[in-house]
Amino acid sequence: MRPKFGIIGCGNISRFHFNGLEKAGADIVYISDIHEPAAKPYVDKYKAKYSPDYKDVIADPEVTVVSVLTSAKYHKEICLAALRAGKDVICEKTMANDGAESIEIAQAAKTSGRLFYTSYMKRFFPAVQKAKELLPQLGRLFSAQARAYQNWGDSLYELDNGDGQQWILDAYGGAVIKCAGSHMIDMTLHLLGRPDSLYAHIDYISNSRVDRKANALFEYANGMVAHYETAVHPLTRVGYERNSWDEKLEINGVNGRLEIYTILWDQPENNGALLVHYDNATESSTEYRYPSLDPFEAEMAYFHTCLTDRKQGQPDVIDGMNVDLVIEAMGISAAQRKAHIFAWPVNL
Repeated sequence: MRPKFGIIGCGNISRFHFNGLEKAGADIVYISDIHEPAAKPYVDKYKAKYSPDYKDVIADPEVTVVSVLTSAKYHKEICLAALRAGKDVICEKTMANDGAESIEIAQAAKTSGRLFYTSYMKRFFPAVQKAKELLPQLGRLFSAQARAYQNWGDSLYELDNGDGQQWILDAYGGAVIKCAGSHMIDMTLHLLGRPDSLYAHIDYISNSRVDRKANALFEYANGMVAHYETAVHPLTRVGYERNSWDEKLEINGVNGRLEIYTILWDQPENNGALLVHYDNATESSTEYRYPSLDPFEAEMAYFHTCLTDRKQGQPDVIDGMNVDLVIEAMGISAAQRKAHIFAWPVNL
């Protein structure tokens, strides 16, 4: 049976979902946003039904899958309602506000038996998929470094309070970690698995909870450590594309190294992500340069196929939960100034 999509939320990120679903040949039958002007272009384009109330989308028997594209603070409420109504779910990152909400969503998804996907689209870069394929060739892993730098200007480092930045917390529940760094947390977990513990430091704007830089050590049982950093910055010509976007994941093993360089998230048409594989046996490096690709298009095509074939693929609800639990653990560790030992949920 072909899935019928109900889209909830028509903010900036939705254009990539709409475009990807359209190119996948998806049927978009219902659209909701509390601001009708934001939804109207899509309602007209896809000849879809419209309501300002997301509950109408979930209640419609024609809708079989709900795409939750609102701010994260509404995700739990909408996801749980969709699952109770027997709908499949696609949820934009981050999946929830905190770990408890994520666990509740994950438990509900598992109990419901419905398909649930979390949108971490960077897994769909061919460079990342090739890295996953090559990873066993590195042998025993001993070190990794993950970096996510985004140019937000220099003002955040000059502020003595975050009053004017409260809108970021209201919209996203966090600043640089959730907005910029969550994808690289997912990438690290995707390639290396869940850490046993972590130690973190978070730099907040004074007198606020607006995070502008965060560092963490992800510690694994075999002695491997991943060094993670995300930060806002004012540097205009750094990064792989020399356009200020500076995001990289490096993994070192006894037999070699993998380096993944990603591209500016909302301009994927300019370049493809880059993978460099160093093989210590031959003492040579191979660059995997791929054509430019919109990872949202690849992701939506994959989700559409999985939904059509009734197959649970990844990233799924557990992947979304894992990232949220790591973000929460970073906050706890930073506040307590000590390592956080994970107690990952049993049976999830």
